[in-house]
Amino acid sequence: MKEKNRSIFINILFVISFLTLVRLGFWQLDRADQKNEINQNFIERQSEEEITDQSLINEENLWRKFTLDGEFLNINFFLDNQMYRRNAGYTVFTPFVTSKGLVILVNRGWHSLPELRDEIPLIGNIIGSKTITGILSSIPSHGIILTDQNIELIGTNSVRIQRMDLDEIKNMIEMENLKMIPLVLTLDKPIDQNLVKHLVLPVSNSEKNYGYAFQWFAFAATLLIIFIVLRKKTK
Repeated sequence: MKEKNRSIFINILFVISFLTLVRLGFWQLDRADQKNEINQNFIERQSEEEITDQSLINEENLWRKFTLDGEFLNINFFLDNQMYRRNAGYTVFTPFVTSKGLVILVNRGWHSLPELRDEIPLIGNIIGSKTITGILSSIPSHGIILTDQNIELIGTNSVRIQRMDLDEIKNMIEMENLKMIPLVLTLDKPIDQNLVKHLVLPVSNSEKNYGYAFQWFAFAATLLIIFIVLRKKTK
């Protein structure tokens, strides 16, 4: 009787473990499908007709292409610790005042870290009215503060930041009679020759999820083989 109860317990434990591993595998496949859908939508929205109506600058039109008229402010924000092709550097943001009095941060591109920490990448100030085209995206939410302060002045009209904080950015620029939009416009083509377009996918690609799914299914298959072998030995 004890041997029978032991056998039943082992069978139940196997079924629960096997189904859990299979479920984890399918969960990873579902995660991969979700990521693929989000990133595909990201790509498709960029190919839609450009928007010029500034009243449509909102989250509903994320990843759409916008063309805006206005002027850049004479201040640049260098977002620290940004990776591009496994190299560390800055992503450069400059506030842009539209013809309707809206302020939006413009992602001008990525620049590798200078050899010395105190050096500032050479970024020109853009003077006069400009028409710019770019992709509307969310403000980067990640960031690691490596110093005692998030924001520091590193030169005339040059500010290094560890993490994007709109309140701190507002305090650094003239905001009288202006409204800042909590979004970013990433230039379709960088104005500066020494900057690289840096627009990342909304979510990471699905390769890791497929890899994890394979591992879970492999564990389930291994468990099944072990169970079958042990069952044959006990007969």
